[in-house]
Amino acid sequence: MLLLGGSAVVNALTGVNIYAASFLIPLGVIVYTIAGGLKATFLASYIHSVIVHLVLVVFVYLVYVASSELGSPIVVYEKLVTVTSQRNCIEPLSHAGQACGPVNGNYGGSYLTILSSGGFVFGIINIIGNFGTVFVDNGYWVSAIAARPSSTHKGYLLGGLVWFAVPFSLATSLGLGALALDLPLTESEASHGLVPPATAMALMGKGGAVLLLTMLFM
Repeated sequence: MLLLGGSAVVNALTGVNIYAASFLIPLGVIVYTIAGGLKATFLASYIHSVIVHLVLVVFVYLVYVASSELGSPIVVYEKLVTVTSQRNCIEPLSHAGQACGPVNGNYGGSYLTILSSGGFVFGIINIIGNFGTVFVDNGYWVSAIAARPSSTHKGYLLGGLVWFAVPFSLATSLGLGALALDLPLTESEASHGLVPPATAMALMGKGGAVLLLTMLFM
C-alpha cells in the first residue's frame, strides 16, 4: 500500500515509470541493510525520522504562516467554509471534479468537523490494516527481539506517536491546503495520494517537489 502510493507520487513529480519507482524506493533500504545489518536500520530510522519531521515542519509553517496565498489558520478556515457553503456546484466549474458544496457524510457538510462517516470507515480500515501490518511484518519482530524488554514497549509507543505526526501533519497542511487553494485534482488523483505533491508544487514549485521526494525516500 505504502509502496504503490509512493511510486505514484514519484511518477507524478518526476515522470519516472511507476513500476521502476516501485523498485527504486526500497533500493536504498536494501543497500544499507546489507551493508550494516540491524545496527544500520536502527541508525537510519533515527536519521530518517529527523529529516521527515523537519520537512513536515516546513510544510506546516508554509501553509499556516509563510504562504502568500494562505499564510494563516484564519485564511485557511475561511476558504474551507467557502468551499462548502458559498461555492455552488451548479455554476461553471473551474475544473472537472472541483470541490464545491456540502461534503456527503460530514456533519453539516463541512470539512471542518471530525464527525465524518467516511472518516470513521477509513479509520476502522486503517486500524485493522495497520495492526495486521505490524503483527505480520518481520521487521517489527526483529526490532522487538533485539531491544531490551524494558525498552520495547516504550519504543513502540513513542514510535507510534512519531508515525502519527506524519499523516496528521500532511493532512492538516497539504491536504486542507489543496482544498483551500481549489487545486484541479480529480477523485482518482486524490485516491492515488497525489494531493500532497500538488499542494507542495503549488506553494513552493520545484522546491516543494524536492522536499516531498526527500521525505518519500526516507
